[in-house]
Amino acid sequence: MISIHIKYQIIDDEDDDLEDLEDMKVIFSQIKQERKIKWEHKRVDWNYHRQMLVHTEEFENRFRMKEAHFDALLDILRDSLTVSVKHSMSSTGGNEPICPEVILACGLRFLGLGENPPALADMYGMSVPSAKRVVRMFLNAIDFNDTCPELRLVLPDPTDRRELEALADEWRNVSTAFGLLNGHLGALDGWLPRTEAPRDVKNQAAYFSGHYQCYGLNCQALCDPDLLFMYFCVAAPGKTNDVRAFERCRALKEWLAKLPDEYFIGGDNAYTLTDKLVTPYTKAEITGDEHKRTYNYYLSQLRIRIEMAFGRLTTKWRRLRSTLNFSNKTNSQIIRVCTKLHNCCIRMSLKDGTYVRPVVSGNVDELNPSAFGVDPFDGGGNRRSKWGYLESDPEAAAAPVRYSVLVPPDSSRREEYFGRGLLT
Repeated sequence: MISIHIKYQIIDDEDDDLEDLEDMKVIFSQIKQERKIKWEHKRVDWNYHRQMLVHTEEFENRFRMKEAHFDALLDILRDSLTVSVKHSMSSTGGNEPICPEVILACGLRFLGLGENPPALADMYGMSVPSAKRVVRMFLNAIDFNDTCPELRLVLPDPTDRRELEALADEWRNVSTAFGLLNGHLGALDGWLPRTEAPRDVKNQAAYFSGHYQCYGLNCQALCDPDLLFMYFCVAAPGKTNDVRAFERCRALKEWLAKLPDEYFIGGDNAYTLTDKLVTPYTKAEITGDEHKRTYNYYLSQLRIRIEMAFGRLTTKWRRLRSTLNFSNKTNSQIIRVCTKLHNCCIRMSLKDGTYVRPVVSGNVDELNPSAFGVDPFDGGGNRRSKWGYLESDPEAAAAPVRYSVLVPPDSSRREEYFGRGLLT
């Protein structure tokens, strides 16, 4: 009797399991029936959209570059921006894939005009998740491209003196110092793009800049006379000062260490003065010395190029003028991509002969040191022929010291421009 009871109990348990499975099948079938049917978004007619913008002369305003430059960039990135037709058809219920032209247009408007994915989705006929994927695809295509020369940020070869001298000549062309600052290769400065308080870090306070009273990232950059970035690094949280952020720029410091002795870069007073990085005299150091003030004037003619580069970068790519509200990783990628596009636009303009090197404009009396009783150098025999420096004692100027035999104090590079009575 006991064995028969156990047998019937097992059969009853199996029946219960079958009933449970039937119930689950009914539930899942109801959920599947209640799922919303995907909306079939009508893709924008790219050819019509493009012709309309060209006809109304709004193409460059919308995409922050000329039509020919847009086409050239599209050819470079086409493979990276091409969507799988099979995957697109299956995920959209048979809708046609988003073409590379639209992906590039969405990315450029995201960075150039600061438009967000919902607006791009409505404009180009796609879902909001698709617009986010499109923007992410665009950012990755630019960020991870290391084959296109127009997109590169490249420091000159420190062992190639011909390349270094050509760059130094370009800097002499934007200065009126008549060769006083021979050997200047780049202008260095820091920049703080604003961000929201980061949520993916342990110490949010490290990203708050007390000087600017906002959250941000400390970026270090070096540019050439045409405002091209030769080096750019998202170096540190916003609280970090420029000196400490510069110490994190390992590639730039290694490049500086390899430079020949006669070459250097220029920065502002936020940096430590060395023989490879010259800075202006402070107000306390000038103390009425007209020679030092003249030195500051000519150095500022070169340093201002990096400020102009930052201004051009944020004016063209307006996303950087707003508060970046993504993760730290995405914020950093957005900044890197904008700098690469900045270089791309300038190089393409240089290639087709439409680029105009910016000049400093303003009141001549305000820009000319002669208005303050300081005569600029003439172009004659006052060109520097030997390295030297000027002590505070005027009699020391008669005995210039060779740069190569100096045990250089940090100010050696800066003071050497006062050797041999050059400013007297």
